[in-house]
Amino acid sequence: MTNGIFFGSITVLLGTIVSLLSFVLLPFCKHMDGIVMRCHYTSITDGFVGIAIALVGIAYLLLPKAQKALSFAVIALGVITSLVPTVIVGVCSHPHMHCHSISSPVLQLVGIVIALFAVANIAFLASRNFESEDFTNETHYA
Repeated sequence: MTNGIFFGSITVLLGTIVSLLSFVLLPFCKHMDGIVMRCHYTSITDGFVGIAIALVGIAYLLLPKAQKALSFAVIALGVITSLVPTVIVGVCSHPHMHCHSISSPVLQLVGIVIALFAVANIAFLASRNFESEDFTNETHYA
């Protein structure tokens, strides 16, 4: 399996996981006494970030010349995934709420894993480019 297929497929899978976690699996507050909680917006935001990660993974499969740039995009989206429940949108401030104790740490961890996976892919791409370059000097001075 080539690197492009491997990284692209795993990226699509990770983006799908983020979306499923945000939209379906993780407990987020919906409405409390007619007020929409921040957790609801965190769920929606990270769900769409997960969709964006999956789309970048598909683009990675289809555009082999843009693999390094798309890897940087995955790093950014992974960081955004982990920052949405902490800094960008946030969750309930009550530590006993499920969104604070379960959902936020899970999304932070998954975002960090996605970013580190993309960093490892960039390192692989850089090493592959380094190995393929010809460093011999073929110009000879007489």
